Amino acid sequence: MAAAPEIIEAGETSDVGVALIAAEPRVSWGKCKVASGAAGLMLLCAGAGAAGACLATRGEGKTPQFQQLQQIVAMPGPDKCAAVDEDCYSVGCCAVSGYYCFENGPGEGKCMKSCIPSKTRNCSQTQSMMAPILKDAAPVADSFYCFSTYTAETGQKKRTVDELGNLKLQYSRTIGIFQCEQWQVFTEGDAELAPGVPFWKVYDTDEDFHFAKRKETGGWINTGLHAAAWKAVAEEGKYKSASWVMKLDADAVFVPSRLKPILSKQMVPVTGIYLENCQHVSYGYFGNLEVFSLAAFETLVANIDACKASLPWKTGVHGGKWGPMGEDLFAQQCLDSLGVPRVEQYDISTDGQCEADRPEGDKKNKKYVPDCATASTPQIHPLYTPDVFGACYDATVAAFGV
Repeated sequence: MAAAPEIIEAGETSDVGVALIAAEPRVSWGKCKVASGAAGLMLLCAGAGAAGACLATRGEGKTPQFQQLQQIVAMPGPDKCAAVDEDCYSVGCCAVSGYYCFENGPGEGKCMKSCIPSKTRNCSQTQSMMAPILKDAAPVADSFYCFSTYTAETGQKKRTVDELGNLKLQYSRTIGIFQCEQWQVFTEGDAELAPGVPFWKVYDTDEDFHFAKRKETGGWINTGLHAAAWKAVAEEGKYKSASWVMKLDADAVFVPSRLKPILSKQMVPVTGIYLENCQHVSYGYFGNLEVFSLAAFETLVANIDACKASLPWKTGVHGGKWGPMGEDLFAQQCLDSLGVPRVEQYDISTDGQCEADRPEGDKKNKKYVPDCATASTPQIHPLYTPDVFGACYDATVAAFGV
């Protein structure tokens, strides 16, 4: 499908101008209803169709008791979905995250945030329209492997984020990634989390750690460092005992116990999935919290070099309009090209760099920092220094517990 009118790299925001229509889609026999909730986007279907009755739920309900035909909505990459001004009926998905394909007329689909039925719009989602994005899936365990990176040489004249201080604080308090069943921290420099507790060191074997800087921050593009870290994760092998692999930015407050009940309900197809965490942008996989199922991560690490060779990552999407790809967009583009689908999970993160997560009045404030006392999500971002980071963790735990 054609690209969306505006292509957004992770960390940027979208001004896609489609009006919000607030209502739930109508359900009818033989058709489907998209439901929202904490367990990923899933589908409720009934009546005619090849599957007869295909069951899936998204929300707070228990895992279905019959499992012969459980399916989830797992979409291909944005570049294979319809732009917001295109007919989405044949693909069943929309390029902009948080937009859904509704039947706008016989055999015609329209991308909208939500839909209210009218005399001219039935807002149904037929099985034939949704079939391209339905995947057979099964429950997985909720065990976590978590990792972070520390960039010793940022390239900046003045460091913006005290990554080392934040990571040391988390280690000293056993919070954040250090509450996961398995964890590691990687760096290209020489550092310790505590006396005698070194980071895992990675090396610039591809000579791409320092090939270009971000104009906005003056920092090095982080894709080369993270690609080396992904390879180191694979070589160490600790991740293999987990069902979910996740990368946390060092300035991201993380409460793993809040993510457990969400992912315990998330079914996964054999291809694996990655979880989009920012809506209303063209690429919604933001790097503050990157969640891969085990199969998805293994696909990524097995194809890092191939994706480096095939993707224009040093130029970037849309002919380089926003500069080279960061590691989050690189990972998304790589997995998209390999057929690993994406699943929406917008309730796992409160990210000041995601415009949809900002309150009214701060939508265009790219320096917005969430109010941690009102944020109950598993992850909150960004908190740049240890004092602010620690205060945020204490505030969210005091308000909502762990």
